[in-house]
Amino acid sequence: MQPAFKETLARFVPVEALEEVAGLLVQHRIQLKVRRARLSKLGDFRPSRNGSPHEITINGTLNVYAFLLVFLHEFAHLLVWEKHGRATAPHGKVWKDTFGYLLREALAKGYFHQSLHEAIHDYSYRVKASGVAAPELQRQLRLFDRETALAQEKVFLEDIPANSLFVASNGRLFRKEEKLRKRYRCLCLQNKRAYLFHPMAEVTPASEKKSVIV
Repeated sequence: MQPAFKETLARFVPVEALEEVAGLLVQHRIQLKVRRARLSKLGDFRPSRNGSPHEITINGTLNVYAFLLVFLHEFAHLLVWEKHGRATAPHGKVWKDTFGYLLREALAKGYFHQSLHEAIHDYSYRVKASGVAAPELQRQLRLFDRETALAQEKVFLEDIPANSLFVASNGRLFRKEEKLRKRYRCLCLQNKRAYLFHPMAEVTPASEKKSVIV
């Protein structure tokens, strides 16, 4: 494995987990892609097709512990796919058990900060479809955000009332509307188009007089 590859990976995962994550990428033929912040998802898994590598994408704006947690979320999808293919539900019991097991293994190996252990351990037994769906766990993870000052001004989309205005990470002004299954429908006040947002998307509350940044 090229040293430059590990140097790049070390920017996104805890140093304690670096060797194992790098090894999993090689062992399971995973192409890891780091994306800019996406409004609707934190990560994604696409299985191998026609001999191509598996693909995992993760938002690069996450802190190292949130990044690792989302990686394990997507890696659990890969393990379930390799064993069961399409024979089991994407976020069914098999995936939940697999993800929970991976989280507990990571805790045992010391990959997460000690202050996160209790919340992650509890979450591992009540896994949701979203990678960091437990509000308390997400709030604790925020303490490790790189942009602490900015993070203090932000809230989770699910925590603001319906019809509230907020500024998204792309600088545009939105109005929060109804929840559609796992995502919130939000109206962009600049182009009048609707977009779907992850409930745990970090947004900045705004007033009716807030101007739109393009």
